[in-house]
Amino acid sequence: MMQRLAIVIATLALPQLAEAETRWHAGLNLRADLGTHPIRAGGGIQLEYVDLTLVLDPMFWTDGQHDIDALAFWAPCPRAWGLFGGWRTSTIAIVDGTQLHQKLLAGIGAPLPRLGPFHARWSFELATVIVKHGGGLPSDWISFASGRDFIDLVNFGMFVSLDYGKPI
Repeated sequence: MMQRLAIVIATLALPQLAEAETRWHAGLNLRADLGTHPIRAGGGIQLEYVDLTLVLDPMFWTDGQHDIDALAFWAPCPRAWGLFGGWRTSTIAIVDGTQLHQKLLAGIGAPLPRLGPFHARWSFELATVIVKHGGGLPSDWISFASGRDFIDLVNFGMFVSLDYGKPI
């Protein structure tokens, strides 16, 4: 699954390399949903139409839960709404070890007004737990047998990314 996601991201990003101004960026990912910690740190590179970002969770020490996101955002121009997809791996400490939740991410985003070198984007996401595994428990895949099987595995969230960036 991760290999397929990497192929899709590379396929979207590679055509842009020849003509794009490449920029690095780093900043905060501020979240309103309860599915992850409210303050996270992210960084990545932005090509003309594609932004590749890795988001880390610096608050793992508060409760033993850690999330890592790999995101690819595409928009037809810098001031347009766009689409993103990605993958989140969540680690949750439980009695018999650590359980991993593998989540598929999809969403939309819109740029907010620039503040000098700072760039902000509002995003709305759908996070779907595809599989839970580890921690001495059997693997649990998403099931569509009934609404109850998957309703707890699908979450909606909103976040704002506030980044500082410069051309490479």
